[in-house]
Formats: sequence, C-alpha cells, structure tokens
Amino acid sequence: MPAQNTPAPGGHDGAGDPVAIPVVTGSRGRRGPRLRRAGAALTAGGVAIALIAACSGETTSSSSEGSSSGADSIVEAVAALPTAFAYDAGAFTYEGFEFQINTQAQLIRNPIVTADRADGSQEEDFFKFEGELAESYDVSADGLTYTFHLRKGVKSFAGNELTADDVLWSYERKWNSTSVAPAISAPAIVDPARQFKKVDDYTVAITIDRAGDGFTLLSLLANVSGDIFDSDLLKEHVTADDPYAVKWSAENGNFGYGAYVLDNWKSGQSLTLKANPNYWAGEPAIKTITQRVVANPGTRTNLLTNGDADIAVQLRPQDVNGMKDDDGLQTFNIDSIEYLNTNINIKKAPFDDKLVRQALSYAIPYDEIMKQVFLGRADAMTGFINPRYPGYTTDGLRTGSYDPDKAKSLLAQAGVSSVSAKILVENSIPALEEAAVQIQSYAKDAGFNFTIDKQPATAVQDARSNGTYDIQLVTDKAISQSPPYELLLAFTKGSPLNATGFANDAYYAAVDKGVAAGDPLSEAAGTAWNEAVKIWQDEQPTVPVAFIQPNVVFGAGIDGYYYRSDSAIDFAALSKTQ
Repeated sequence: MPAQNTPAPGGHDGAGDPVAIPVVTGSRGRRGPRLRRAGAALTAGGVAIALIAACSGETTSSSSEGSSSGADSIVEAVAALPTAFAYDAGAFTYEGFEFQINTQAQLIRNPIVTADRADGSQEEDFFKFEGELAESYDVSADGLTYTFHLRKGVKSFAGNELTADDVLWSYERKWNSTSVAPAISAPAIVDPARQFKKVDDYTVAITIDRAGDGFTLLSLLANVSGDIFDSDLLKEHVTADDPYAVKWSAENGNFGYGAYVLDNWKSGQSLTLKANPNYWAGEPAIKTITQRVVANPGTRTNLLTNGDADIAVQLRPQDVNGMKDDDGLQTFNIDSIEYLNTNINIKKAPFDDKLVRQALSYAIPYDEIMKQVFLGRADAMTGFINPRYPGYTTDGLRTGSYDPDKAKSLLAQAGVSSVSAKILVENSIPALEEAAVQIQSYAKDAGFNFTIDKQPATAVQDARSNGTYDIQLVTDKAISQSPPYELLLAFTKGSPLNATGFANDAYYAAVDKGVAAGDPLSEAAGTAWNEAVKIWQDEQPTVPVAFIQPNVVFGAGIDGYYYRSDSAIDFAALSKTQ
C-alpha cells in the first residue's frame, strides 16, 4: 500500500464514519527514538544482566576485532557506549539513541525517501507515516480519535506476544517514572490513563483534545515517546522501590520488540548486538553489530580508511570532508534538521536584556563557521524550525549574518559598552570548540569578550539545569518533526528542557493559532508558525548558526543508510557486500 500523508485532523466536523488510513508495511527495517546509560553481559533468555561500570577508555585496531569477515556482520567505530539501557532512566546521547532505536520499536514510523538536493542521500520523510508494530490506523471523522490495529503474532525476544496491554502499560510507566516523555509529549499526550483505551487485545484507541494535535501525536508515536515495552517481562522485575522496573531495565537490555538484542558489553571497550529472530519484519540481514570504542575521532577515521571498521560515527567535519572523494567510502548529503545552536541564559545579566541578545546574533561569524569548521558541509539558517515544513514560510525572517557595527550599536542602545562572558561547550565534540574559537575571535570586534569553558557532558547538563552558564554552543534538533512540537520543545514555560528561561504569551498564542488551523502543514497554520518565529527572533533566546551534515562515513560495501531525525543508524536497514 502507498505511504500516506498524515490526515488533516479537524477537516470534518461532528461525528461520522471513521476515515480509514492505510499504512505502508514496508520491510526496510525498524524505526524508533533514543536511550541512554549502560553496560552488561547478556543471557540467551533475552535479558542482559549485571550493570558493570561507566564507559571510558579507548581501544585500537586488532586483527581479531577488525572489520567483520562475513557479509552478515558489521564493525562500527564509536566514541562511547550508552550509559543506560532505558530511555525512562536517563538523559540522551548519540550512543543511547543508537542502542534504543535498534532494540526497541514503535507503533508507526516514517517512510524513506531521497533528499531533494544534488547527490541527495536517503532520509526519512518526516511528514508521512507507515506501520511498524501497528499494521494500520484509523482516524475518526472529527479528527480526535486515532485507532491503531496491532500486528498479531509479534513477539519480544523473551517470547511474549505484543498486545494492547503492552501499549497501555508502556505509557503508564512513562507517566509514572522519571521519564521526560510527559514534558515532550504535551499537549498531544497529557494523560494516557484518560486518552489511551484498549478496544481489544490487538486494538488501541488514542483520543486527543484538539484535532490540530493529531500530526504531533503521530510524530511522537513514531519517535521520541513511542517505544513499546514487553510489559510481561518487566512486571516480573517490579519491586516496591521500582514499581515499573525502570531501574531494572536501566541495567538490563532486551525488554522491547526491536530488531536487535544486546549480546555482550565490555566496559569502555565494546558492545555487541545480535539480530532478534522474533523481529516482526523478519530477522535482519546483518546478524551481528560490534561497536568498538575509539575515543579519538582521528583514530576512528583511520580504522575506517584502513578497512578495520565498516562504519565510523561522530567524526570531525574535516575528516568527513577528506573522505568524500574516496571511492572506497561513502559520505552522505541530506536535508539535515540538526543544527549548531547558541543557547542564551536570558535570566543572567547582561543577557536578560534582549538588545544584548540581538547584538550577539550579529556578533557570530556564520559564514566563517560554515567554511572553516564545517568545510561547506552546512547550510545557512533562517529562523530555527525546519524550513521545509509544507505550508510554512520564512518570509520576513532574518538569515544569520555577521555585522559587528550593528552589534555594537545594539549594545550601545542597551547601555552596555562591552560584554565579558563564557561559551560553554561539551569537550567530547570537537566541532563545538572549533566553532567557539571562531566566535571568540570575531566577536571581539562586536564588543563581546568570550572565554571558552570546555566541560564533560555531565557538567554541561548540570550548568544548563542550574542556570549557571552564560551562553552554550550545542548541536540541536527536534526528533519529532511537527511544527508546534518543534516550536514548544525548548520553550515551554517551566519545562525541564527550557534551558534558556524563555517564556512569552504572544509566542504561545501564535502556536495555539496554528494548532487551531487543524492541519499543521497547511498554509493557514504555516502563517501562524511564521508569526511565532518572528516573536522568537525579536526576543532572541537562542541564536541558530547552521544546519550541519551528518558526520558519519560508511565503507563502500555497506548499503541501506538513511538519515533519521535522531541521527542514529538503523542497522536493520543495512546490508553488506564483500
């Protein structure tokens, strides 16, 4: 069946016959969101045991652990391993996302298309959906009820069949644990106990309060909050202190319906995934994935070019650029949604003055960063949300440009002669420090004197949470590509994800206007999204710099890569030729 556009909820009024929405049931692998924490050895019965230790250290090439010798195994050179096996239990890292999307599954997913650009690579179509654990779904005529029909006979690695009870229990757990799901799912999902209903063993109905939230609901189910757990297995490990087995699952893997299962974990060295023979779409072509920890990105590059790894991730832009013309390697060119962003702590002087924040937006050397740091593998930004949303327009919005005179003029209007502040960067991402150096150099002529504060990921997160930073450089994206979701993700008042402290009633009213339009991809809604972004631009709580291309490289014999909104690699979609 053909892939379909998301229905335009709210296009009908009153009751009526449900609108049946066919869902593609493709065989290209799985689909999902994220995760984190980690470490363990595995049992054959489907459960990883014994949390070992935090990941650290670096391994190097060896003949016994070089590039895989068969067509059904792959070696990936990674920077680190996940630090937890359950999304509900921790924060997000690249390693965590990649573990999660390969060991969990969701009700639906996005289909794959080719990027509409020169030499475009494959990527998700963020605006359409197809079946994963659900084979189809219906939308009521009033656009308020989405009914999902589960595939029958789907089993977890532990051998338990997927039913509606697993869906309801998974969301019950998300709303009764430390999960960030409630914060990122509102207003589409605010109370699963009220909104999720078991129709029968293989049918789940989800109601929403506004038809205009339907597209966001589907985006969430396909991504960030959508993983469905084996509730029978997890209930076996419930305790009084851990009523939803969150702590247990953080230390143990294989409690979902994904394409792979954890087979082995060596602290700071490697992680091995094995194909799940019970996977709903059939056992993947690649049977074994070995992730080898190589902390230095240059060493990861060397392993790939020497043939000791099949895939290398989290590389430096200059390394990727240096490999783009190598016939034995593959780099990728996509419509990226990931971007270099500047968070501003607007509760801390002098950045509590929007004129100072506006001045900062003119003090950043956008073109130099795209040229010198990303070597042309970046695109200029106008606004901060995906400019390719159907119906949306960037008319009236400013593309970032370096103008030190304008910056100094704005500082003068604020009564500030110069600003001294720190740029917070995570020390494991080389491009962040390189971009910070460019800003530090060019911003001097604009009245800003910056020092660079390099910190480990945990310290960066603490500074964000505690509001002790000045400005922060970060790579950012909205994994669920829905306009209202992206507009509210980092800017909802009181949300733990709101690192800047930005709150604006006019901004929220513009978002509500877009939701009220019904179809968030319509021109009427797009006008409201444009209005909201103009308010954001005037307040300038963040300064986006550029959309950046993925820093991942494949060997020539590996096929099936596609760009995902979480940037991780879907191993079930891959194949290998020798």
